[in-house]
Parts: sequence; structure tokens; C-alpha cells
Amino acid sequence: MMYQREIELYLKSYPEALKWINECLACHHRGYKPNMPKRIGGKDSVLADNLRRYFRPMEVDEMGFCVVCSKLQNREIKK
Repeated sequence: MMYQREIELYLKSYPEALKWINECLACHHRGYKPNMPKRIGGKDSVLADNLRRYFRPMEVDEMGFCVVCSKLQNREIKK
């Protein structure tokens, strides 16, 4: 639980990092955008490194759902 608080504090301290975070509209799981550059904010910035440490890459579909929720959504529609 302490780890989650640390992540929230980091994102509040560096709101520009939210540009590189995807959040699923259904399950609210978060991850960094796979197309995030190696460096963000300059040569000495560690923002990208920290986001990679706190999150895993996560793609979302055009509606904002993660891969798992998107599959579940499609499965429910077909029934």
C-alpha cells in the first residue's frame, strides 16, 4: 500500500507526467504510453525513468479501454 501512495505523490508532484500515463476507463489500471520517448524534459531529466519504474507499458484502444477490458467488452457485445 505504501508503494501506491508513493506513486500518487509522485504524479501530484510532477503533473506533466500525466501526459504519458494511460488509464483504462473501465478498471482504472494505469500504465505508461508505449510510445513514450526515452527522455522527457531534457538531457538530465529522470521523469521517463521513474515512470518506467512505477508503471508498465499499457496500450488502450480508441475508446480508452485496456487490452483485457477491451476483450471483455467485445465478448459481451457478441452474446
